[in-house]
Amino acid sequence: MDLTSLRSHNDRTVLRLVRSGALSRASIAEQAGLTPQAVSKIVARLIAAGLLEETGAVRDGGRGKPRMSLQLAAGGACAYGAYVDRDELRVVRLDLTGEVVSAAVVPLAPMFTPDDVLDALEPLVTAGEKVLGLGIGIAGPLEHRDGVVSPNGLPGWSSVPLRALAEERLGLPVVVDKDTNAAVLAEAWRRPLRDAALVFVGTGLGVGLLLGGEVHRGARSGAGEFGHTTIQLDGPLCVCGRRGCVEAVHATATGVEAARVLGAAVANLVQLLDLDQIVLSGRRVLESPELYLRAMPDVDVSVTSYGPDLVPVGAALLVLGELF
Repeated sequence: MDLTSLRSHNDRTVLRLVRSGALSRASIAEQAGLTPQAVSKIVARLIAAGLLEETGAVRDGGRGKPRMSLQLAAGGACAYGAYVDRDELRVVRLDLTGEVVSAAVVPLAPMFTPDDVLDALEPLVTAGEKVLGLGIGIAGPLEHRDGVVSPNGLPGWSSVPLRALAEERLGLPVVVDKDTNAAVLAEAWRRPLRDAALVFVGTGLGVGLLLGGEVHRGARSGAGEFGHTTIQLDGPLCVCGRRGCVEAVHATATGVEAARVLGAAVANLVQLLDLDQIVLSGRRVLESPELYLRAMPDVDVSVTSYGPDLVPVGAALLVLGELF
């Protein structure tokens, strides 16, 4: 979908304001600091593009003739999101409001290759006029800007130009980011988060960081490798090649002990970055959420409401976010 003409600062401002709740043109003008005439032109353009729709008349405060309120047109655009895990591929399609329209899970064989992933993606991702693109979440390390990945725990995946390969195969714009960054974006889409960490405990272990309300990727896209910080000297061997990493120590523990390992590591993270919100997710957490919640430090801690599709939803939101 060619939305180049709709990506001006003012267009994005209007879409962002409407996403926060149905509004009239007058309310948008007031909140955006634009003239009513400018807002009317922008809204007309966005309606013509199928991105906004009128929902009915509202008073919108004061007296006089009711005004027409606006909302995002759910079917006006969509985006795909994919999560390349160490043993499966999850794919979702989101409408313009961020709601899941479809979802699929495909097992991946041991030692799978980039071609295997692209073969699995191809029948699940369909290009079209309203399709904005595909976001892919995968374990780090990776280069966010170029979409080149070298994920821990995936043998043979060294400096793979995943974005370029996927764009060539699928014929869609593609963005690639860490699975944990995608996950924390999904949480921030639903509720306000400012200084927070999304702790993802699945086949790997990492965090997505929001600092000052923005995703923190670091100077080389390496931020969030929380699972590969040392918690036990001379501990078990990790997939990254080091010993005693949080991921490796947690993987060898079970039940209460596993939760205690994660709780101790999260306490260190909270003290280091002065975080006020922690969100837990990933397979291990979702299997025993109460066990992990009890082991966490005394901050605002919750378990994601997205379930196992958190990462692909966040990956799709990387694409949708370009409109807002």
